[in-house]
Amino acid sequence: MSKSDLSSIENRVAQHLATYFAGESPSFVAGVSGGPDSMALLYILKRLEVEVVVVHVNYQKRGEASEKDQELVEQMSDRWGFDCHTVRLDPAEAEGQNFQQWARKRRYQVFRELQNEYGSDGIAIAHHQDDQVETVLQKLFRGAGLASWSAMSVWEPPLFRPLLDTTQKQVMDYIEERAIPYRTDRSNLENDFARNLLRNEWLDKMGDFFPGWRKNVLRLPQQAELFTEALTCLEEQVTDNRDRINLTALGELSIGLQKALILHMLKGFDPDIEVTTGALDQLEDLASLQTGKSIQLTEHYSLLNDRNWLKFVYEQPDSLTLIKIREEDLKKKPFSFDGLRFSVQEFVDPDYENTLYLDLEKITWPLSLRRWKAGDAFQPFGMVGHQNVSDHLTNRKISAAEKRKALVLESFEETIAAVIFPPIEKITPPGTISEFVKCDQETSECLVISWSNS
Repeated sequence: MSKSDLSSIENRVAQHLATYFAGESPSFVAGVSGGPDSMALLYILKRLEVEVVVVHVNYQKRGEASEKDQELVEQMSDRWGFDCHTVRLDPAEAEGQNFQQWARKRRYQVFRELQNEYGSDGIAIAHHQDDQVETVLQKLFRGAGLASWSAMSVWEPPLFRPLLDTTQKQVMDYIEERAIPYRTDRSNLENDFARNLLRNEWLDKMGDFFPGWRKNVLRLPQQAELFTEALTCLEEQVTDNRDRINLTALGELSIGLQKALILHMLKGFDPDIEVTTGALDQLEDLASLQTGKSIQLTEHYSLLNDRNWLKFVYEQPDSLTLIKIREEDLKKKPFSFDGLRFSVQEFVDPDYENTLYLDLEKITWPLSLRRWKAGDAFQPFGMVGHQNVSDHLTNRKISAAEKRKALVLESFEETIAAVIFPPIEKITPPGTISEFVKCDQETSECLVISWSNS
């Protein structure tokens, strides 16, 4: 098809394809709801002869209306020569959650699974310029800092948004011109959600009071990008090649820059992370933060002072509150967790340098595997008295940053049978057993703990 046969909106999409997939014939999974935006995009991709697999997610939230959305997408996909996959989700799964957030998460999960299944080059989404404006405004109204005023991009692998420089009015004009069928989600006309309120009440009226306001809003992400570049340069000046922050260098910055930099670095780990103002205010006390102490910034991220170096520590969502290990299960099959291997073996030719051995008969089953906590103490192998787990880890030269990852293996009567170190280079074996479970000449079977790759 020649360019002269294409409309202006079709030409823009074609230009984006040429820019981001030069010399290729890309294929996409296309999310199609049945609304005007996604139906317009699907028709444009048909006109441009792009290979597409259509995906429709039916949340079964709106009864007959949801079924008619599905019917339209399936019928038009067939008519336009596209394979269509419909995925029906149970809205009951979202009970007790924010439905919009749940729906978005599940929708993109479906898209990515089908992209992997088909080996598609990307996921085509019908976001347009008005969506872009709404996204930036929501971030602004929710109090996000300048560094968070980022905008969506046309190609943000795996997401391809070729309508991002097209207004909704242009989309609707195209729909009418080409007589493309579509469905209207009546829930979008209700102001129950922040985006709907902006769309239905504010945006149409803003032009009457602030001419050119849309262009001004769309310039905000450019300013945010410059701010982010400045923070990246600053990050390079105060960190080492292990991503640790020099506490002295950080202290030379104003408290406002300290907060902005820490937030910037957290966003590098998780772009969607949310940090409260109160959490960032704790940075004002960094100068008095003692070695080994930390500041909790989010549920899973803390900032630890490790000998005048600050290090971000990520604590897994605690799936390890308690893992039970039973003798009968281990005798059937070894158990692995986070790189560790637990098995039952005969006590023959022990490799003490790389492996822990616990006398099977001296263990009170079942065992519990958990994170160590303050106050935990045990009797290390070869010692007469007890020692705090924290002190033992320090004596074994395990840094404050790594100590949090250590585990304890606790017997049924809540006596610690072993302390297991985090995987650190040149530290073997993987921990220290307690004196009361040591193997001797009477030992026939033992619990063996080793790293899976050892």
